[in-house]
Amino acid sequence: MKKILIAGEGGQGVQSLSKILLDILNNKDFHISFVPNYGVEQRGGVSLGYIQFGTENIYYPKFLKANIMVILSERAFKRTSDYINKDSIVIYNADLINDPTIKKIKKSYGFTFDTLSKEIGSLRVMNMIVLGTIMKTIKDFIKLGDAKKSINRVFGDKYIKNPNLKVLNEKALELGYNLIK
Repeated sequence: MKKILIAGEGGQGVQSLSKILLDILNNKDFHISFVPNYGVEQRGGVSLGYIQFGTENIYYPKFLKANIMVILSERAFKRTSDYINKDSIVIYNADLINDPTIKKIKKSYGFTFDTLSKEIGSLRVMNMIVLGTIMKTIKDFIKLGDAKKSINRVFGDKYIKNPNLKVLNEKALELGYNLIK
């Protein structure tokens, strides 16, 4: 059973990222659980996505420790650090998290997600870079091509209005995938 917790600020795309990951997993033979958690603020509140998947039944949708933690802001790190254990893989936004304790975690990977997304051409694709890093950590279960199909399905309406967004999203996804060696 894989347990993933994605944590960030409202407006960083945590819920969109979670929904795409769910769409990918839904097209496989996995049991899936998702619990979104966010404040009433559209931007500025902490936003969480608790995701579990595996071949076993899921009896309770929340969990105490995550296999994979994705932390996109300092405040989200402070709120979710109890979910990290010695075996957790922690992916974090080095642009926004300065807490030195995150660097001491055995399997932590800090990337400048905001800076990288601006270099690609839009801060709006930051969450797709993050998705790429998640895809790399669970590549034994799902493939990068599955993510591209799901992104295109989920954002199809947005691509009609902005066809360049498809190119940016795919570029961001591949960049994120290649960040973890």
